[in-house]
Amino acid sequence: MWLGTTSAMAHPHGWIDYRVTVMVDDQQRVTALEQSWKMDPFQSLTMVEGLEGVTGGESMAQRLDALGHEIAANLATQHYLTHVYDGEQELALGHIEDYTTRLNDNRVEFSFIVTLAEPQPLSDALHWQVYDGTYFIEFLYDDQTEQPIELVNAPSQCHGEVVHADPDPAVVAGVSAIDVTGDAPDGIGKLFSDTGVIKCQKP
Repeated sequence: MWLGTTSAMAHPHGWIDYRVTVMVDDQQRVTALEQSWKMDPFQSLTMVEGLEGVTGGESMAQRLDALGHEIAANLATQHYLTHVYDGEQELALGHIEDYTTRLNDNRVEFSFIVTLAEPQPLSDALHWQVYDGTYFIEFLYDDQTEQPIELVNAPSQCHGEVVHADPDPAVVAGVSAIDVTGDAPDGIGKLFSDTGVIKCQKP
């Protein structure tokens, strides 16, 4: 698993609280999504204990930087767990940049920017989901922040909203019964993923 191991329990095995900042250029095009992922307390403790156990004279900040490099490399092979759509069409992503890893209230927080392969016009058709396809890790918009979705450089009449997932109860029951030794169907995480959307009121 790209974030390390956790103890046995039903799916999901951990969670990430996250925020998204939509980056808009001067031509009112969306160019990238800046994301901050805050690992759950147990996963964070596991990571920190692993870093503390590494031999060498590096500081914790340096070890967190190395961890961030490893996470970024792994995410590059998994589409950054980020899926951006224009209507029904999924858009190609560019690359990850400006990533950092730090401790935030004893929780590991990984922040990064993932670009779009081509800038997209700012519109209500643009939306995105962030999820682990196996649902090993659950992604939740951070309810401890007033604005889990922000738009930078966008017109004042535009804002971001979260559309919460509403999976079939039978699917929820089936997935929750899968223990750590079982494999959830690939792509099941999408069914549990909230959707970030852009809403622009007409002037």
